[in-house]
Amino acid sequence: MKKDFKIFNIDLNKKYYKNDFLPRHKIWAKKIFKKSKIDWNEKVTLDEKTSDWDTRTIYPTVQLDFINEFFKKGTPEYLSLEGIWKSQPFDNASLISGIVKKKNKYDVYLIQCNVKHSASTGSFFKDIFNNPGEVDYSIINGHKTGVLIPDKKNKKKFLFKGVTTLIDQQNENELWPVNYLYEQTYFFWGSNMIEVEKKGWENFFKLFPNTKFMNKIWPPEIEKLEPYKGERYKPKDETAEAQTPNEVGSIGSSQSEKIPSSVGTGFFVTNKGHIVTNFHVVNGVNTIKFLYNDDEVEAKLIAHDQVLDLALLKCKINNKNFIKFSNKSPQKAQDILVAGYPFGKALSDDLKITGGIINSLKGLANNTAMLQIDATILPGNSGGPIVDRLNGSLVGVSTMSLDKDKTKQAFGVQSENTNFGIKASQVRDFLEANKIKVSIKKNKFNLEDLESSTVFLICQ
Repeated sequence: MKKDFKIFNIDLNKKYYKNDFLPRHKIWAKKIFKKSKIDWNEKVTLDEKTSDWDTRTIYPTVQLDFINEFFKKGTPEYLSLEGIWKSQPFDNASLISGIVKKKNKYDVYLIQCNVKHSASTGSFFKDIFNNPGEVDYSIINGHKTGVLIPDKKNKKKFLFKGVTTLIDQQNENELWPVNYLYEQTYFFWGSNMIEVEKKGWENFFKLFPNTKFMNKIWPPEIEKLEPYKGERYKPKDETAEAQTPNEVGSIGSSQSEKIPSSVGTGFFVTNKGHIVTNFHVVNGVNTIKFLYNDDEVEAKLIAHDQVLDLALLKCKINNKNFIKFSNKSPQKAQDILVAGYPFGKALSDDLKITGGIINSLKGLANNTAMLQIDATILPGNSGGPIVDRLNGSLVGVSTMSLDKDKTKQAFGVQSENTNFGIKASQVRDFLEANKIKVSIKKNKFNLEDLESSTVFLICQ
C-alpha cells in the first residue's frame, strides 16, 4: 500500500487507515473505556496540524533543548504559566510538558511521554493467548498538543483546545496512534495546575486521581537561606537542658541557656554600630542580639527592604572595624570570600570563611540586583558578607541557594554550589536611602578585619 499519510511521523496509507483501521479502532476504544465506566465520545481528527496543534514530532524532546529553543530571551518567572510542567497520572508514568506564551494564548508542547504498558485488546482470552505486546507512548514525544486560552472573567481559569492521543492495541502490526479533538478546563495556582473533572469521566478520575494535577518543575524554585533552626535550637521550654559531650560529634553545653528561635549572620557597615543582614533573618522576631567580644549585645531593627531582602540594625557600641565598599563594579570570575555562621554555632563558634568566584552578574530570571557565586553558603550564612578576596571590599550579601530537588526534577541532576547574593550596589543604595553614609575601601585587606566585622545574630 502507498504511504501517503503521516501521524507523528509514522507513514501510513490514508485510505486503509480511514476506512478499515479507524472503524475497528472506534469499536475497541468504546469497549475499553466502557469497562472503566468512561463516556468516550471524543471526535477523531485526521489533520496533521492546525493553528492550535501540530502532531509532527519536530519539537525538542529534551528539557534543556526546549528551554534553549523557546526561552532564549530569558527565564520566565517561577509563578507564571510559562515553563516546564510534570504530571504523573499513575505509577511508573510521567508526562513532561512545555508551556510558552504566544500573543494572547499559551502553546502547549509534549516534551516527553514516559508511558509504557501491556496492550489490552479488549478481550480477556486474546490478552492471554495473543497479546500484541507493549505499548510505548514515547512515539508522540516532541509535538504541540494544543493551546491554553485564558478565561476573560477568571484569570486563574484556562480552556485547553487541542488533541489527545490513544494508541490502538488490537494488533501488534498496527499499534498506531489515533488523535482525538479534546477540550478541557484547567485552573492555574502558581506552581500547580488542576484539571477540572470532565462530565462522563468521573470514574476515570477516581481510578487515576493524579491525572488532573500538574506541577511546575522549571524554572526551579529559589530557596531562601532560612535562619538556621538546628536540633539544639528547637524551642521545647524556656531553657535548654544542660548537655555534656559524651561521644564524638555530640554538641553540648555546661550551662542552661535561653533558646533562640533562629540564628543568622550580619556585618558592620559603619563604626557607629550599624549592621546589615537579610530581612528574612529578623522578620517577625521580638529581640535581636549578637555576640561581640564574647558579650551579647542587643540590636534594633531600624530599616528594611522586603523586596531586596535587606535589613539595617543599630546597636549601642562604637565598633572599630567594619566592611567598606568599592567604586568598582563586580566582574565575572572575580575571586571572593563568603563569611558567616552556617548551621549557627552547632559546628563551632568560629567564623567560617569560604572561597569562590562570581559565576554570573545576574540572579535567577535575569535579576540584575543579584549575582551568582559558587562559594558554598548554607542556612546560617544568611545576611553574611561576600567580599573581594584581594581588597576585602563588599561584593554582596549571602541570601539564596538553588533548590537541589527542583533542579533534579527539571534537569535530572542536582545543582551544586549554585548560590546567590544581593549586589553591593543595592546595599549601598539601601543604606544611603536610609541616610547612612558608606565608606570606600582604601587600605590593604586584613583577614582579621573581616572576622571582627562579621557577627553572629541570635533572634528570639
